[in-house]
Amino acid sequence: MRLPGFTQESLVGIGVTIRDLYAEGASSPELVKSLADDAYVADLARAVGRALGGKAGVAPRLFLKKLVGDVLDRVDQFEDFDPRRHYRLTVTTSELTDVERNHAASGSADDIDLDM
Repeated sequence: MRLPGFTQESLVGIGVTIRDLYAEGASSPELVKSLADDAYVADLARAVGRALGGKAGVAPRLFLKKLVGDVLDRVDQFEDFDPRRHYRLTVTTSELTDVERNHAASGSADDIDLDM
């Protein structure tokens, strides 16, 4: 049995949920929700997917790390930080696990032809 991976839609859904949970404890919840709105979360998920060869579901861990650590924390800590103007996604191979690097480089297991 193969469990389905994350899709673009499910990645955005978990990102929005995490953003909402984060906002509950933020010093300015409305600012967090307005600067990292649903559209921004979707844009970030797409950007992470593009950085990993178009595979949105390869690294939900990396997407959530970028969302929380690079975007939400900064929005909450710095009142003049606007992620659309001040944040550019970067993904280095050192940030990826071996499994994520292999998936990002090789494609889906369904793409591999086996001689039988």
